[in-house]
Amino acid sequence: MAHIVMVGTMEFAKIIKVSRFLDPFDNFSETEKISEVRYDPLTNHSTRILYFPIKELERADLSNLIDQSKTFCPFCPELVDRVTPKFAPSLLNKERYSRGEALCFPNAFPYDENGAVTIMSHAHYVSLTDFSTEMLSNAFQCCTDFLADVIIKQPEVIYQSINWNYMPLAGGSIIHPHLQITASSTPTNYYSELDFALARYRRNHNSDYWHDLVAEEKTSGERFVTATESISWLVAFAPMGVIDFIGVFNGISMPGEVSEEVLADLVSGILNFMKYIDLLNMHSFNLSLYFLFDDNLFTPHVRMCPRVSIPPFGTSQINYMRMLHNETLTTMKPEEVCTALKQIWDM
Repeated sequence: MAHIVMVGTMEFAKIIKVSRFLDPFDNFSETEKISEVRYDPLTNHSTRILYFPIKELERADLSNLIDQSKTFCPFCPELVDRVTPKFAPSLLNKERYSRGEALCFPNAFPYDENGAVTIMSHAHYVSLTDFSTEMLSNAFQCCTDFLADVIIKQPEVIYQSINWNYMPLAGGSIIHPHLQITASSTPTNYYSELDFALARYRRNHNSDYWHDLVAEEKTSGERFVTATESISWLVAFAPMGVIDFIGVFNGISMPGEVSEEVLADLVSGILNFMKYIDLLNMHSFNLSLYFLFDDNLFTPHVRMCPRVSIPPFGTSQINYMRMLHNETLTTMKPEEVCTALKQIWDM
């Protein structure tokens, strides 16, 4: 059963799926189970919302993992100066970037022509609720300082992002909290898909997708969390993960334009989201903050998706559907997530 909601020019489409079987837990009587297939209003990427009974996750005991990871940590203060690289003077005027305890230096194992790492704190492990405004602000400022400089001598590296794999479950190979920064001349699949979809949206509607998305989500109120002067926060209609929390920037187009006020709004939103997933006993997430130069259709935005393992065996949330069909699965309805997040902002 198809269900399409039109808000302004934007289409929020979903298909309700009904599965029928004889249920052994109800004397083999015929039972119906409902699921949804949702389509992203820009890219048409599909996501499945599964109506499973949500069982509360147990809080993970990370003490052994943290203790073992301290044996050799290149990001701890006693080693970092000796074992981490420095930027080449032919590319940048600084060997490293620093603000407070944050330190930015080249990634020794880069994904692209410009890869960097920003250590966020002297502390080897920082829990979700122990990150401070100052800690995150300094770290993100180091990243934007690096990105603002790297474009000067390499104007072709227009695809720039700040990324965070928090804890091994999210792909973090080092426990010590750090960000990864990329400035590239070639797009990832995400950039390519958005670039195509944004151009299509402009042709079809003669308007800006990001402006329309914020305005229409605010009108419906179902997935719109809150907004400041510089960032609007919302939950994705068709999430890319278990939860997909999006911050859409207003009035900036490149890293060098991230002012203290913008940075404060960004950090506040991130901290509130971390507080929320901690309440759900989740302890890991991925974050990406995207910039694209010389493209008036693209608006900088940030996405955060928690990572979970499914009890009792620690099963990965990424199964054949995501790995081989590129189909996202979640048991958390975006509208219910939005309601819970609003309560975090009110605390």
